[in-house]
Amino acid sequence: MKKITLAVIAIASVAATSTVFAADEGWYMLGGVGQTTSSNDKSTLDSTLTSIGAHGFSSSLNKPTVYNLQAGYQLNKNLAFEGGYIGSTNENYSANGGNLSGAVTATAKVDGWNLVAVGILPLSDQFSLLGKLGVASIHDSITLAGQGGSISVSGTKTDLTYGVGAQFNFTSATFARFDLDSYNIGDSTSASRSTVWTVNVGYKF
Repeated sequence: MKKITLAVIAIASVAATSTVFAADEGWYMLGGVGQTTSSNDKSTLDSTLTSIGAHGFSSSLNKPTVYNLQAGYQLNKNLAFEGGYIGSTNENYSANGGNLSGAVTATAKVDGWNLVAVGILPLSDQFSLLGKLGVASIHDSITLAGQGGSISVSGTKTDLTYGVGAQFNFTSATFARFDLDSYNIGDSTSASRSTVWTVNVGYKF
């Protein structure tokens, strides 16, 4: 009976090892939501109004939700390639009162794609640290409105993207991932870096 028990344990150990190795390569998908880490957008917009003579107004700014959907292929336990879609809900700014003749509003959103190499540092069978480097093309659209009318501007910036992350494997097929990524947003004449955090869930095929 003891020999049978030891044999079952040995077989189970081999199966478990095979499962871990199988998860080291293959296709996967993930999707998530998050936000930008920038905190000075409102003060920048307020300062712009102040610079043209506005004063005594009150303003508000909502942070948009950033979302993404990625597909990737893991070559081995240390390297994967992935790419996909990035977008956001509307970011809305509003100012009124003071010496403003009416409300001033601004609405902005982004969408685009990325393609990155993912370096993987396994710390255990379940937990890994990640580093990412690649290219992203982000389209930025803004609509400004006031008593004088409205204007829409947009631009696309294709540039380097990079980031770090951490991944936790629930099973050989399911995992959760936290990412912190940097994107250059704007156009060919003017652009600025924005850092975005996302919480993702994924599935390995």
